[in-house]
Amino acid sequence: MQLTDVGIISHLIACVGFSALALSVLMRPQRDGAGTWLVIAAVITAAWAGDFVLTARLGGGFTLLLSPMETLRTAAWIGFLVALLRTSWALDERLSSSFIIASTIGFVTAMQLGLDIVEIVGAHGVSLHARPVIASLFVVGRLTVAISGLVLIHNLYSNAEPGSRTGIRLLCIGLAGFFVYDLNLYTLRFLLGSMSSDLFNIRGAVDAITVPLLLLSARQAWVARVQVSRQVVFHTMSMSIIGGYLIVMALTAYGLRLVGGDWGRLLQITFLFATIILGSIVMLLPRYRAMLRVQISKHFFAYRYDYRTEWLRFIQTVSGVDADKGRLPERVVEAVCTVIDSPGGALFAPGDDDKFDVLAQWNYKGFVPSAIAMDSDLATFLTVRQRIVDLDELRDGEGDYGDLAVPAWAAGDRRAWLIVPLLYLDALKGFIVIERTVVARTLNWEDFELLRTLGRQSASYIAEASTQAELDEAGKFDEFNRRFAFIMHDIKNLVSQLSLVARNAERYADNPAFRADMVATLQGSVGKMNDLLARLAQRTSGRAEHGEAVDLALLLAEIVSVKSRQHAALEFTPGKEQLFVTGDPIRLEQLFGHLIQNAIEASKPGAAIEVDLRQDAATAVIEIADHGTGMSPAFVRNELFKPFRSTKAGGFGIGAYEAREIVRAAGGRLDVTSREGEGSVFTIRLPLALLIRSSQSRTGVESPMRITA
Repeated sequence: MQLTDVGIISHLIACVGFSALALSVLMRPQRDGAGTWLVIAAVITAAWAGDFVLTARLGGGFTLLLSPMETLRTAAWIGFLVALLRTSWALDERLSSSFIIASTIGFVTAMQLGLDIVEIVGAHGVSLHARPVIASLFVVGRLTVAISGLVLIHNLYSNAEPGSRTGIRLLCIGLAGFFVYDLNLYTLRFLLGSMSSDLFNIRGAVDAITVPLLLLSARQAWVARVQVSRQVVFHTMSMSIIGGYLIVMALTAYGLRLVGGDWGRLLQITFLFATIILGSIVMLLPRYRAMLRVQISKHFFAYRYDYRTEWLRFIQTVSGVDADKGRLPERVVEAVCTVIDSPGGALFAPGDDDKFDVLAQWNYKGFVPSAIAMDSDLATFLTVRQRIVDLDELRDGEGDYGDLAVPAWAAGDRRAWLIVPLLYLDALKGFIVIERTVVARTLNWEDFELLRTLGRQSASYIAEASTQAELDEAGKFDEFNRRFAFIMHDIKNLVSQLSLVARNAERYADNPAFRADMVATLQGSVGKMNDLLARLAQRTSGRAEHGEAVDLALLLAEIVSVKSRQHAALEFTPGKEQLFVTGDPIRLEQLFGHLIQNAIEASKPGAAIEVDLRQDAATAVIEIADHGTGMSPAFVRNELFKPFRSTKAGGFGIGAYEAREIVRAAGGRLDVTSREGEGSVFTIRLPLALLIRSSQSRTGVESPMRITA
């Protein structure tokens, strides 16, 4: 490799820069293990850069040290990263893990140094038949170390607390500079077969650029505040295993190429493609992922679960954040089973026949009994003991289960593994049968505590959902009862009208005009009753409630004309303009009919009752004023619009309430002013329909309905 003047200058800059970094850290009053490793790494890097300068100027023995010094330089930075992660990995408490990591770093460094020596010997003319393989191993070793460094940097940054990421960010950028440059340098050598002279010479200056970043980030804060999560360890281990697998397969493919002769290239390509496909299949298998999680929890963490992650995943699954998650019971089963990597489960809940029936299943392939009696030994045990049943222990006669026998449905089905009770306020709301995991695992106190907690939380979700369903059903009955109360009030008015017709029939039966009016009244009453039945069934008789333009003057004139038969002093004063509102004519007729009827009943015979219609901007104003008994302010404020409150004998007390609801449904407002002994004024304000003045309502000039008494 030709060493140029550019290389001398760039590595001289690196030597000075890293020497300054080491001196700066040494001068700090407090320094821990990570700081010591930073000093070691900076000193070795400065020595490596200095050896490059001496090699370029003097040659000789300094040339032999250049590659080993690079190996030591890279190993020192790997050691520095491990020191940063020491607290997160709890290496001080896990001496076995510390020994494994130290041994791995030592072995990789020793192997790389051995390859350096072989490379040096080969470079000085020693004939080695295995030289191509050794050269490839040398490059692969450099690539492996660079990839490992980047994986550690990713781990370091991903697990830093958000508040400490400023320093960590600078540190990770600086360290990534080393490993990314080395990765590109040796990747090109692996692909092209020779090292790029320009990239090799300029490397010192590139590394020196990272010195200011390391200086700014060299403080104790970024060591103590790094926390590693299980997800990051899982993905890191997966990436490391994949990377190692690909490296081994690449070396094997390279060997096939060497020994395969003319078929070497074909064998190499075929083998690489097949191993990549096989590796992808293995990595995606649930069994592999579950096994990796178990091994990570066993060897890397004091606790088996990352409770924050597990709880958030449980809440996300139960709440149905993801699309197409099914009903709540299925989501509950999935959420509980996923925590322990179970492939499926079944939920039993109380049914209508005093038995626990299957309420939901999630990928459960075991035998599912049709029902389990609520007074069975299993249900009694779950209620009294409130503990999880390990069916393996129960089958083997182990564990503290008292006289509980293995359920018949689980005796011959080894797929049934656990029974988790769902307890809500110490009452058994059901239980979940969990299928055996794809990878055998031993449960400890932590598993049982977590499953018990999730079981109680799941029971609360199911109980609340059941309560909400009952409330919804009660609400439907309440709505039905409200409709029925309104209809009973309307039926009472119809009965009064028909009673009047029946009494008058005895006196005027021979009058043709009366008979015609009686027939019209009966037809109108039948039509109204049909409309009432349709409303009770929550349907409309082909008529949209807000779909018609109603001529208020015409409607009020017909109502007043009919009601004047009961009270001759009833008068109607229409406005100067034709006013239309949008609504259901039948509902509006009920509104005005209720209020006018109330005014009649509150007034003495002959007392004046005025019905006025006028326009106020975009609003139609209808006033119904009587000079009757009146009401007190307290009654108007507290009693008038309360349902089922009435001052009249035999009254239902919902006329005023229904009138106000009709006005509100039409987008209007109902106001009342009243004085005891003087009378009352009901003022209805309804928004006008947006119609051209010359237009007609859908009913034309005829009444939208026939008003009869």
